[in-house]
Amino acid sequence: MDGSIRVMKRDGSIEPFVIAKLVDCVQNGFRASGEPPDRSSTTPKELAGAVEAYLEKTHPNAAVPSEHLAELVELVLTQTGYTAAGMAIKQHTQLRTQQRRWLRVAHRRRRDGRFIQRQWNKSRIDQYLRTEHRLDPPASRMIASRVEQLVFNCGLKVVTTGLVEEMTNSELLAWGLLPGALVVKKSKGRRDPRRVVDQTDQT
Repeated sequence: MDGSIRVMKRDGSIEPFVIAKLVDCVQNGFRASGEPPDRSSTTPKELAGAVEAYLEKTHPNAAVPSEHLAELVELVLTQTGYTAAGMAIKQHTQLRTQQRRWLRVAHRRRRDGRFIQRQWNKSRIDQYLRTEHRLDPPASRMIASRVEQLVFNCGLKVVTTGLVEEMTNSELLAWGLLPGALVVKKSKGRRDPRRVVDQTDQT
């Protein structure tokens, strides 16, 4: 992290700039487009470094909107000849914006049982993970992003808060971040299901 550069998220929160995220964004552009970087000239890390150097000059004391970072990555890729990768970044950003705008989350109201729908907001998951599970900001944002991707992959226009909660718990379990989780070990011997049925009938 470089304390001299800050990033403003969509919810208005400010966080330090992390160049590793920018490198990952560049790599995602190459993966999505199928356009491999020319290892003899530039690498994803060098391209991300060019964006970082630009930000140090243009935003020394102001926070950079996260949307602007994606635009800069697209510009750097296009200007260095990786047009397909740059276009993949642009299309992914546009798709993600549309998905966040269209998706609704339904919550059942206790007093009358009716469902209330709200627009999708990843920051709610992030805040939940920080307050309820005491995760630090990098971990909570990572889990929240993975849950968001899982929800979008469902292709639904409306999801329930229960579904989002279960997906969040699944991610926490996968990363070993859910306290009190039990691991059931597989028994050495396998029981004959017919024998189980017979014993049940006898009782």
